[in-house]
Amino acid sequence: MDLVRAFLSLRYVSIIAVISSFVGAVLLFILGALKIVGALGVLFLGKEPISLLIEAHGAESATSGVVILVINAIDSFLFALILLIFSYGIYTLFINSSLVEEDQYPSWIRIGSIAQLKLYLTQVVITILFVQFLEISIVSGEHLDWKAIVLPVSILCLAGAIYLMHAGNNEH
Repeated sequence: MDLVRAFLSLRYVSIIAVISSFVGAVLLFILGALKIVGALGVLFLGKEPISLLIEAHGAESATSGVVILVINAIDSFLFALILLIFSYGIYTLFINSSLVEEDQYPSWIRIGSIAQLKLYLTQVVITILFVQFLEISIVSGEHLDWKAIVLPVSILCLAGAIYLMHAGNNEH
């Protein structure tokens, strides 16, 4: 009995993942906001889009620099949301499971199982990949080559896998 109690008390170690993910989410929200501020500076103050991010994507004009910064900000915000959902999911699953049934929280944040948490995380990852493809499409413009098809095919494969997993779970 003491071994079981000791093993169950180890679940509190997951607070490390909860706190770290939450801090990471806050940092990514700040990073996303800074990218938006940078885009405002480029657009309204005429600042040069000189960050390594813009140079790496080959932005030639201020407009394309703004677009790249905004799309990268969306990526940062989406990943921050992944970390928040992960942090809250781990907290409710391992530390305070009474929060799962509370009606004061929206249904999308009520995590009832690891499988549900993985599904949410996978859906957001697919969305991030779509945003990445959008960025590539905008930056490349008319100069897309055959390699650009890899990302949308990957997105379709991941979405199809989620659909099949969901359909398989509904049969039982």
